[in-house]
Amino acid sequence: MSPSVANSEDVVITAAAACCSLGEGRHAILEAMLRDEVRIDAAPAIESTFMAVDGEPSQPVRAAQAFEAEAHPGGDGDRAERFLQRTIMQAMEEAGLRDGVPPMNAGRPRRVESIFGTTLGGMRHLGRAMRTDDLADYAGSLTGTVTRAALRDTGLPLGGSTISAACASGVSAMALASTALLLDECDLAIAIAYDPISEFAFAGFSCLRLIAEGPLRPFTVDREGMRVGEGYGVFVLERAPDARARGASPLARVLGWGAASDAHHLTQPIPDGRGAARAIREAAVAPPDLVIAHATSTPANDAAEHAAMQAAFGERFPSIPVTALKSRIGHTLGAAGAVELSVLIASMETGRIPGAANATADRESFPTLDLVTSPRDRTVDRGVVLSLGFGGADAAIEIESMSVTEPTPSAPPIHALDDVVVTGVGILVPSSNSASIRDGELGLEPEALEGLDNPRAVRRLARFAQLVRAAGRLATDDAGLGEAEIRSSAAFVGTRFGASEYTLDFYDELIRDGLGAGNPLHFAESVPNIGSAQLSLGLGIEGLTLSTSGTRLAGIEALHLARRHLASGQADRAIVVAAEETHPRIRSILRRLRLLDERPTAEGAVALVLERRSAAAARSGTIRADLASTRIVWPPREGWRGSVDAWRMALQDTESEVCFCGADHASEGPGDRLVARATPGNHLKTGQEVVERHSVGPLLAVANAVTGDFSVTIGARDEAGGSGSAAIKAV
Repeated sequence: MSPSVANSEDVVITAAAACCSLGEGRHAILEAMLRDEVRIDAAPAIESTFMAVDGEPSQPVRAAQAFEAEAHPGGDGDRAERFLQRTIMQAMEEAGLRDGVPPMNAGRPRRVESIFGTTLGGMRHLGRAMRTDDLADYAGSLTGTVTRAALRDTGLPLGGSTISAACASGVSAMALASTALLLDECDLAIAIAYDPISEFAFAGFSCLRLIAEGPLRPFTVDREGMRVGEGYGVFVLERAPDARARGASPLARVLGWGAASDAHHLTQPIPDGRGAARAIREAAVAPPDLVIAHATSTPANDAAEHAAMQAAFGERFPSIPVTALKSRIGHTLGAAGAVELSVLIASMETGRIPGAANATADRESFPTLDLVTSPRDRTVDRGVVLSLGFGGADAAIEIESMSVTEPTPSAPPIHALDDVVVTGVGILVPSSNSASIRDGELGLEPEALEGLDNPRAVRRLARFAQLVRAAGRLATDDAGLGEAEIRSSAAFVGTRFGASEYTLDFYDELIRDGLGAGNPLHFAESVPNIGSAQLSLGLGIEGLTLSTSGTRLAGIEALHLARRHLASGQADRAIVVAAEETHPRIRSILRRLRLLDERPTAEGAVALVLERRSAAAARSGTIRADLASTRIVWPPREGWRGSVDAWRMALQDTESEVCFCGADHASEGPGDRLVARATPGNHLKTGQEVVERHSVGPLLAVANAVTGDFSVTIGARDEAGGSGSAAIKAV
């Protein structure tokens, strides 16, 4: 059955909190910009330095470190959690939720969902752990641990899905939160975007030769590159009637959003900006009074972005002011769109637009660009924020001020609802009796991937990326999709650990040789959205692409977000992949953390093609199974009782047999006993898997149900306390 819809109701923003190098709070940040402040300077919170050369002093590390009254220099791992919790509490207070989340008027609990967007997640913890061998920091490097710590003592559920669309993550989190509200799958959504200042990001962009020597000069002739920044943005979103009913004062309305992928290059935008142009066209419901450009000040990005804006706005473009805020606060990575959106709201509230720093528009290259270079007094009723990321991820959002006299009818990309079905399956996993590639690690036979990809294109890619692309190809072939159908698809990839080998290699190089070191391929292939980026590049996918990471539930989370995306009509089909490498260091750490017993770990990938039922019927595709429902639930309280609550809610209304893929696999494990006691009225199957497959395990169980043509609900747990489910109905 299709979910209910509330798409005739507006989504409103009832709080917007932000923090970056220019201060805390959107008005403080705007006022600093209007005073012509630029805060890209010494960054003592970056964990390492450049190596000294020939006895000369090492070069200074300049970046846009977030403001904090009490400095915490160097390698404190929990920097992100500290800033996140403070920013979340500021948003909760502005939304009138400081004393907790009230029930709905009907008396039922208000359903709350948090969605986090980030580029690098808990990477600071990993760097600290690799130096100290501290197990708490190894555990803290997983995004599930970061989110739980950030949400503690906030009154919100202790977790949330973490997505990465690289530097488009903040805007993407807003779109996913709005989708959940309009599908009536939550009543209050918290969209959270963050990236702490880190050596990993600084060294990565440095080895890609994208760091500027001098000031950032967006859209100018002599622009030369970016500077890494730090930022945090938190938004509370609600349906307008719900906000009114509890007496909230909305700040802005969400008019629309859009997403696309270039399917062009991992680190370079497509020159004509066609992906970004598609995202803008979908987001811009009405002509904006201001565009906040992504504007990294790199030659290729600014040129492609200008082409995108020109194509999207056409003859209106010369009359639309464009500003570029990274020239003042650096590139805050996954938080960029969120921090910039908060400044847009402040500009709407004050009627003042901040200008780009150090900029004089290149009139020869950008003759139609109205670049704001000094403060302007102007009424801003509507504004667009554009974000672009690694792997060609493009995202845009348009909002409208609540003070307009004639509100624009919102037009989010939510269309007629439809059921979601499975039409293709791709399985690339070793069996439990496969030969070990290393002690305790199972791998695929070398010929398993033959013929599934271009050998020259993938020979240097991370093993994780190779697995994602190959499984995706298997699934699309199984579904009988043509090139045009694949091109218009969306891509969702889930993983617990991602490209672990390249990530660890890059960090080893960084720790050994300092900030100037590092293999650019290792960095580019280790970012958390590398799975969805490579799936887009390998298959030519031009729709929304994003990754979920950091939990055992990541594959089910990818399935869950894809189901929402299709049910709401934002795409006709999506390719969903869960994939994992295996690595001896990861295995050893998990054993020491007591998160793994003697079972072997395995590499592998599982892919599913999901389609709207109407889209499958239109192409005469074979429907293999119905995806009847999906749920992701996080603990409402601390301790094992919170985990039990999450498990029960994940299986609410489940009628079919439950197949458990959990934090414990053995039937006598404490987690299994807990789950068995908390699953009344269901026939529970546990202890079926003798191999640790991490995020691949639950999606493999889904694939087995589809190929075996039987109805079942797959339930999964994560050590952070979250639970997820996916109900498959055989046809």
